Amino acid sequence: MSAAESSDRSFQADSLALGMSVMLLMTVIQRGIGFGRGIWFCRVLDDQVLGQWAMAFGFVTMVTPMLLLGLPGSLPRYVETYRQRGHLRSFLGRIAWLTFALSGAAAAGMLVFPEAFGRLVFRAPAGFSPILALAVAVVSIVLFNSLNELVAALRQVRVVSWMQFTQSVGFTVLAMAVLMGGGQLTGLIYSFAAACWLGSLPAWWVLLRNWHLVPRAPEPLCSGSMWQRVLPYAAALWVMNLLSNAFELSDRYMILHVSQSADLGQSLVGQYHSARIIPALLVSVAVMGSGVLLPYMTADWEGGRHRQMRASLRRVLLAVSVVFTVGAAAALTLAPWMFEKLLGGRYEDGLAVMPLAFTFSIWAGLIALAQNYLWVAERGKLVGWALAVGLAVNLGLNAWLLPRFGLGGAVAATAFSHLVVLLGIYLAMQHSGYRSDVTLVWVTLLPATLLAGPLAAVVCTLGVCVASPQARRWLHEAYRQLRTKSRLWS
Repeated sequence: MSAAESSDRSFQADSLALGMSVMLLMTVIQRGIGFGRGIWFCRVLDDQVLGQWAMAFGFVTMVTPMLLLGLPGSLPRYVETYRQRGHLRSFLGRIAWLTFALSGAAAAGMLVFPEAFGRLVFRAPAGFSPILALAVAVVSIVLFNSLNELVAALRQVRVVSWMQFTQSVGFTVLAMAVLMGGGQLTGLIYSFAAACWLGSLPAWWVLLRNWHLVPRAPEPLCSGSMWQRVLPYAAALWVMNLLSNAFELSDRYMILHVSQSADLGQSLVGQYHSARIIPALLVSVAVMGSGVLLPYMTADWEGGRHRQMRASLRRVLLAVSVVFTVGAAAALTLAPWMFEKLLGGRYEDGLAVMPLAFTFSIWAGLIALAQNYLWVAERGKLVGWALAVGLAVNLGLNAWLLPRFGLGGAVAATAFSHLVVLLGIYLAMQHSGYRSDVTLVWVTLLPATLLAGPLAAVVCTLGVCVASPQARRWLHEAYRQLRTKSRLWS
């Protein structure tokens, strides 16, 4: 038996259909809990403290990946490659040592320069305690994300879902206990860090259960050849993370730092955070789905099934655009009641910009899914170029529109910049062998119909499902599969 065959016995991969089904079910439950947590935060915190939490959470979750040179993000692309060659142990060991050395250095830097990081995150000195909490959270989320990427790369999708679920539920319980006990910002950050450690437990379970079955290669892995292949990919991913995280945080940092005062900026960030409570659920589902999809796309690519991979991606993009647009229309219908009854009528500015927030959030989800094609084709640098253009557009439009139109101008600038990035991704895909068709037009335009109102969005979505041949084929295939399963069940 070859080393590759022996290694295949160690981690039995979930099927794509099973993985997607479990991920969707667990994500619905998890995001429902997260939604309730977000609503409760808005009720018990004033908009200034809510804005501080939004900036702290954004800093920890979005800035951390760029400190790690893209190494954990390279796992979904190369774990299967080195597993088939029998070098999984050596590959993961080298990635792990470098990853945690970098995260430790980042946390130490925060403790050495707490005042500088306080001004960066909060626009005002925050004291040593919140920065210490941020440093602990950085190390914690590095551990959680690294294990999450590894387990996803091994196609243990059910374990990934349990990790996300445990982390979300743990944070909810711990945060409620902290806030009910009188804690504020620092307590919330520590609660998030502790939840990351709890969420890592399912990954440790599956790794300890299977690691002894992973064979040791008869020949050592050449370090030079490994880094020569991995580092260019990781560097492109690092640039992408740097640009995407700067792109993701740019609107909030512009709101915080361009406003007349730190207090006003934090309050506006709190209003903006309330508008993104529901749209952020859609983005998180798309990002999780993207992480699940990438290893399967990689397997198809390595197996020479390029046409099948492109067709699957096209169906996924269309399904996400349709489902997310209809879901957003339903949420917009209920939003006035939610903001009045659940949030106490304190976030009128957030309610006003919610249609735009939904539009660019769906585009962000499509970006997360579509860019997988470029990463699998090892053209990730094109993702970086699209994000660089989008970041420049975002900063320029925010600088122009924010002083004139306030929060609405900032959200409009963010929406337009997301559209620029999405179109850039499409163009890069076409230049990398992806054949574009009218499906991408419908996929892109559907979220924008939310600006005309929920009813208009639903009508347009139904029209696309009837008019698009790709949509009709997809619906017909889904109907045939449903009938087949119904007969088997009966």
